Amino acid sequence: MILERGVELLRERWRRLGPADTPEIHARAAVRWLFAAQDSSSDHGVSHSYLIGRGWMRSYPETTGYIIPTLLNWSRVTGDAEAERRALAMADWELDCQLPGGAIPELTSGQPTVFDTGQVIFGWVAAHRHTLASKYLEAAQRGAEWLLSQLDADGVWRHASDAGGPGRVYNARVAWALLELAAVTRDSRYAGPVRRFLEWTLEQERTPGWYDRNCLTDDRAPLLHTIAYTARGQLESGLLLNEDRFVEAARATARRLLSKVRSDGHLAGRFDRDWNPAAPWACLTGMAQTSIVWRRLAAVASARDPGSVAEAEQFAGAARSVSAFLMRTQDRTSQNPGLCGGIRGSYPVNGAYGRWRVLNWATKFFVDALMVDMNRDVFIYRG
Repeated sequence: MILERGVELLRERWRRLGPADTPEIHARAAVRWLFAAQDSSSDHGVSHSYLIGRGWMRSYPETTGYIIPTLLNWSRVTGDAEAERRALAMADWELDCQLPGGAIPELTSGQPTVFDTGQVIFGWVAAHRHTLASKYLEAAQRGAEWLLSQLDADGVWRHASDAGGPGRVYNARVAWALLELAAVTRDSRYAGPVRRFLEWTLEQERTPGWYDRNCLTDDRAPLLHTIAYTARGQLESGLLLNEDRFVEAARATARRLLSKVRSDGHLAGRFDRDWNPAAPWACLTGMAQTSIVWRRLAAVASARDPGSVAEAEQFAGAARSVSAFLMRTQDRTSQNPGLCGGIRGSYPVNGAYGRWRVLNWATKFFVDALMVDMNRDVFIYRG
């Protein structure tokens, strides 16, 4: 194990010297890695990660959920029927994972979890929109009913949160999932509770664009991953609700991150409340997510205000720079299917987020980010 990890560190440093190829070439390699991650077990879910020195981990319901729309979008953009077949097999596997009460269990504890349930709703909504099969919509509705039942009186998820306790701001992404379901079902019962939760997220702002209660492990210096979860959830929810204050909340975060991109495209893995970098390593998942947020905000700015060309180009330029960095970290030469094409948790690979792992959700967001470069109208299936 020690030898294999040492070799990976050396190979990683060597790869960073090379230029990035086209977004499509890098995205195809990443999609092939997702296929390999699904093939690593017989249950049709997607492996949580490939742990260098250990091998493939078991299938992860939460992130398999939002990989479904990624593969359906990929199929739409490229005509890849294999991606469509695999996405629907994932959606069927998620039906088997759903607990009787409607929730999705957390990977290790098996306990029903708010965040995980929201992410699988994205997958079921996408599968329903693609096939019109009622089984996916009904599963999504059962999940949504459970989510509504878990809200406290003030509209905050606290007791079945993956971090528990005071509530998590990044559950803005769960709010977004409920609004996507509402758009399909035309069920207005979701809008009120979701709006109350999003208002609560705004109350957690401590400095412009920076939120308390916004990390898996350290609220004093949140991961870029969860910072981006919150920003995307606020942005997409604001657009669906036609509420500019939520869109502007995401824009505030995105603006603060613009100045933190190094000349080579690197973004720090954590930021403190004054937006000082709080980790020397890059969180590659969060970088891909942030690239998507910038691209979405650039598109929104261009559509809503043709005079805001300068900011839109700033966002688009930062997204290009970060995506190029991510592409340069991708290993496309390894003969090991667990390494070839996937995106690591951190750069370097021994950084503190997803240490020594190639992560399925990092790879998912990488594909999403690159598809925007390939086809700007890519997010027909959301998540």
